[in-house]
Amino acid sequence: MTRDPEAIALAYLDAVSTKQLDRLDTLVAPQVKFVGPAMSMTGRDDLLAALRRISAVHVRNDIVRVFSDGDEVCVIYDLVTDTLGSLPAIEWLAIRDGRIASINLYYDQLPWQRVREELARRAKASA
Repeated sequence: MTRDPEAIALAYLDAVSTKQLDRLDTLVAPQVKFVGPAMSMTGRDDLLAALRRISAVHVRNDIVRVFSDGDEVCVIYDLVTDTLGSLPAIEWLAIRDGRIASINLYYDQLPWQRVREELARRAKASA
């Protein structure tokens, strides 16, 4: 496995984009800290659960730009959904010992209200 911070960050976003969440075991630290506009959590299992929920509407990630400084990587991308199309997002990831130790996610919450409504509707329909 690579220890290059940019490669780790992009492999993480690719695994999420392609719904290959089993790959995250080697990419994300067990006690990863995640902070976003709508939630925060600690732990890979909670992060995986959140990613599984969003996968109901998530189509792919289109990477726009990647910046890095040492063990920190900033990825600007469009999160493409089947609900609202493309939503701009930024993730600031800290890599420690070859794994993602923290993720700070930034996005405009207003469009996400419709995404959350659609996720709730789909969860109710499948229950």
